[in-house]
Amino acid sequence: MKGHIFKYKLQEYIHNRLDLKEYEAFFDELNVVDPILLQQWVAEILEEKEDDASHRIPIPDLSKVHKQVLQNVYEIDPPVTGTTRKMTYWMWASSAAVFLCVLSLLYIFNFKTPSEVNDRSRLFAYENTHSYTIDMQLPDSSIAILYPNAKISYVLNEEGDREIKQLQGKVIYKVHKNPKSPFTVNYRDYVTKALGTVFSVDPKSDENILIKLLEGKVSVGHFDALPKDLVYLNANEEVEVDLKLHKMTKLSEKVLEKSRLARVDKKLSELIPSFNANVAWTNQAVEFSQTKNTQLLQVIENLYEVSIICESPELLSNSFTGSLNRKEPLEKFLTNFCQLNGCSFRLDNGIVHLSNLIRKEGPN
Repeated sequence: MKGHIFKYKLQEYIHNRLDLKEYEAFFDELNVVDPILLQQWVAEILEEKEDDASHRIPIPDLSKVHKQVLQNVYEIDPPVTGTTRKMTYWMWASSAAVFLCVLSLLYIFNFKTPSEVNDRSRLFAYENTHSYTIDMQLPDSSIAILYPNAKISYVLNEEGDREIKQLQGKVIYKVHKNPKSPFTVNYRDYVTKALGTVFSVDPKSDENILIKLLEGKVSVGHFDALPKDLVYLNANEEVEVDLKLHKMTKLSEKVLEKSRLARVDKKLSELIPSFNANVAWTNQAVEFSQTKNTQLLQVIENLYEVSIICESPELLSNSFTGSLNRKEPLEKFLTNFCQLNGCSFRLDNGIVHLSNLIRKEGPN
C-alpha cells in the first residue's frame, strides 16, 4: 500500500502539483528510495504523457513560475501596504518554492539521463524461452536458474551493488558470496536480500509469491520496510507473500517437513493444476505411459519439492513408461531414471543436475 501512495505522490511531484510543505517533505522521501526502482517509476509516469523517445524534463520558465507562486500566495494572504517585514517573508517563501521546484526537477532529471545511467551502471537481461529449465551465469559469477518463461534484469553499478529485477517466472539464485556487496532480488516491490546463499523466488499466482531458502540466510520484505518489519529466513525455511493483503507468512523447517510428508497423499491436480499428461495417480504409485521426460520430471519436482536442471536437453525428448512408488526415496528414482536414459545425476541443496554420461573410448 505504501508503494502505491508513494507512486501517486511521485506523479504529483513530477507535475508540480504539491504545495511547498509537501515538496520539502517529499524531497526527503526520495532520498531513501532505491534509485533503480525510482528511475523505473519516473520513466513509467513520464511515458503516460510523452509519446516520443525523449526522456528529458524541460526546465520551466522561472519568471512564469515565480508569478504563479506569488499569485497563489496573494490569494491566500494579500500583502498589506507598508508591512515590509511581511512582504519580505512571503518573497522568501515564494523564492524558496521556486528553488525547490527547480531542484526537484533537476533531481529527477539526474535519474533520466541515459548517458549517466550507462556510465554508472550496466544492465543485463536474461529470459528463458525454452520448455525446460536453464542456468545462466551472471556478471558477478552468481548463477540464476531460470524456469520456462522466466525473465529477469540485472544491474551492476560502479559500487559493485548487485540488483535483480525479477519480471516473471520462477528463478533460483545461487549467490556468489561478497560481504561488501549485497545481492537483492525485487519482485513486485518485495525484496529478498542476501550476501552468499541459495534461494528461490517463485510467483505462485498474480497475488502470491513463495520465497524458499535452501542455504545460508536472507531477509525478505517490502522495499520501503523498516528492519523490524523484515522476515529473516534460515536454511530450509520459506515465506509466503500475499501481494493483495501485503502480508508475509513464515514457514519453519519443522512445519515444512510435515507438509512434505503430506504431499504424497495429495492428488496430482492439487500439486500441478495444469498438468495434462497421461499419468495415473493412486495412493501408492504414479503410473506413467509414454510420458515425455519433461512432464515426468515436472511430477518429480512437485512430489519431492526439488528443482531439476537438465544439462543435456536431448534427455528431455525421451519418453518413460513405468511406475513410481510415491514414498520411495528420490535418490532411488533418479538412479533408475539415469540407468534407463544413460545419464548421471548430482543432488545439491534441493537442486538436481542431470547430464549425459561421458563414455570413455577403449584403446585402439
